[in-house]
Amino acid sequence: MIDSVLGAASHAPQLAQSAGAAVAANLPGVILVAAPLLLLLAAGQMLLARRALADRAGAEFLPRPGFDPGEEDILRFVHQLARAQASASRWHLTPRRATAVRIRLTSSGGPPSYRVEARSRTLALISRHAYVGCELRDPGQELTAAAGVTVTFEGPAELESTRVAA
Repeated sequence: MIDSVLGAASHAPQLAQSAGAAVAANLPGVILVAAPLLLLLAAGQMLLARRALADRAGAEFLPRPGFDPGEEDILRFVHQLARAQASASRWHLTPRRATAVRIRLTSSGGPPSYRVEARSRTLALISRHAYVGCELRDPGQELTAAAGVTVTFEGPAELESTRVAA
């Protein structure tokens, strides 16, 4: 068995050269077959990307008073977020840009929130195993300032006046 594999390997350069010569001789036919296949593959990827982008949703995690996760909880949640993109496409055919998980930390006059945007299936997985001390809410809901703690910045004066565009 090993001798036959080694014998075939010794003929590999000659086989590659003859295959290259056959492709060069039939180049127009190869192009006529390969071009439509490549176009079909690109169109399929665009369709999968559009479908995945249309299926995106968001969830906000609001910490309750006294929220203090342990190191194990943080590492578990980070590991889950890191694996979330891979779980978004069963056969890994959907482009990575369409399965990305977006994370935003925001505070608009109320308590700080941790917003996660991803595909619906991925978001359901993340939401199911979220932090115990966080309230899960729909990002479309308005949050009143009286509902949580107001965050104030106590830093250098030149940083307080700096605004970051969202």
